[in-house]
Amino acid sequence: MFRRFLCSDSVHPVKLVQDFLLDGLAEEWPVSMTTESIPFFLTAKRLQASSCGVDVSQCYWALHKDFRFGGEGSSRTQEHLPAATVSSTKEDRTKSERSEGFWSASLDQEVDLDLYVLRPSLLPRVEELPIEKKGRKNDVRTSGEADKRADSEGNDEGHQDVPGMLCGVSEVVFRNVPISLWGLPAFHELVLRGVFPSECEPMKLLGHKLESLLAPFDVSIATEGEVLHLMAQPMGILGKVLVSHQVDTDSVNVSLNLDLLALLLFSLPDWRLLWTHDQRFLKQFRPRPPPGTPCQPLSLFPEPIRFDISFWTGPTWDEKQFHAAVREASHGSVKLVKLIDTFSHPDLSQTSYCYRLTYHSHTHALSHTQALHFHKQLESLLSSRLNVTIR
Repeated sequence: MFRRFLCSDSVHPVKLVQDFLLDGLAEEWPVSMTTESIPFFLTAKRLQASSCGVDVSQCYWALHKDFRFGGEGSSRTQEHLPAATVSSTKEDRTKSERSEGFWSASLDQEVDLDLYVLRPSLLPRVEELPIEKKGRKNDVRTSGEADKRADSEGNDEGHQDVPGMLCGVSEVVFRNVPISLWGLPAFHELVLRGVFPSECEPMKLLGHKLESLLAPFDVSIATEGEVLHLMAQPMGILGKVLVSHQVDTDSVNVSLNLDLLALLLFSLPDWRLLWTHDQRFLKQFRPRPPPGTPCQPLSLFPEPIRFDISFWTGPTWDEKQFHAAVREASHGSVKLVKLIDTFSHPDLSQTSYCYRLTYHSHTHALSHTQALHFHKQLESLLSSRLNVTIR
């Protein structure tokens, strides 16, 4: 998962896309990328207070474990135990169910501090970053004109935000989403923050600059209130630009999905290729090809294989656990999951589901025998873990 795709010497497609975007933005504004480490977890309260706009149903929830061993040494023992862990006890499942409901409650309600999420976005982090022209762990990109503009609009005293400059960070984020063609459970997000004089309408300036950089790839902008969405077909939303207004300045945040942009800019047929270890794929990017250079296919005839699976479930069915089981049993070889039919028994509290799974690989020809083996593994996993009855 953490394979340093965004390190300084990387030639991975997501890094090439990031460099392309940052170099383009640096033509107008100095860009400072922090290289400090980012926590994997944030509190639910912090997520709620941010403007990231992440759907709570797409978060991976974790709970702070309270290990009580009794005696004077209990607190000392706790110090050596993990602070956050995915829970499976009855008490913690109750807390998890409670976490689903607090978002619909009043915003003034006290939020449980023992609720955490695996970071679904870097926006809560970038909102805390001071915009400094010089920092201990920053990679600063400027053009001559952009640097002069920042010097004329602000100074570097203390930790005050420097107007006219962009500060950013990029890392892997996680979303609990169903298996689909454009649903990425983990992707690299680039977020940028800048403070600008209100009269220059910075949201429009940044939006138009990004649109001009990405226009050759049929990226368009759609406005929704105080948010600009970067759109492309068939992927949908690739990023967004948000603004918050102060007295004389506007704070602008930019969030971009580097993985989806890499698919678009290098004509990649499947997001799973970005995570492959296949050197035939990786060596295509060692010469640092410019955006718009299509990736050459690794398999000439990647034949999709489809199997249906039907089963009975009880009243506590969780479809996201089903998708997680599919990813595990198939070793990531399922490209698409489609619900075909459902049926609720009139006399029993059971529901029948029928799904169609598409097994597909772009790195090699997936055999029918291998796909069938994965499918049988899935049936066993569903029976043992989710307590379903295979039909």
